[in-house]
Amino acid sequence: MMLAGELNKRITLLRIEEVRDDFGEPKSQLVKVKEAWAKAEAMSNRKIRTADQQQVIETYQFTLRPRKDVESDWIVTYQTRNFIVRAVDRNQSDRLIITAEVDSRHDRN
Repeated sequence: MMLAGELNKRITLLRIEEVRDDFGEPKSQLVKVKEAWAKAEAMSNRKIRTADQQQVIETYQFTLRPRKDVESDWIVTYQTRNFIVRAVDRNQSDRLIITAEVDSRHDRN
């Protein structure tokens, strides 16, 4: 059972929407869907070598009340950082678990 007190972090859910600019050209823009209370847990940091840098990818898990509209590639904004939704778990009826990643920084060696 999910306890309401665990949902103590404020997140914003956004999706990418195709729109047309003033010249009729298609472009992508982020559209705010909803602000929600969630439980936020850091899952891992992994480093990927790219040329002369190491790319650090942070993975977080966000648990919130059930929603049917969240999909992969949506954006979760948490603490001024944008996380890309990689997986959406709806296996438990009382919660939605979102696994999301952010490219946080480059380490120089």
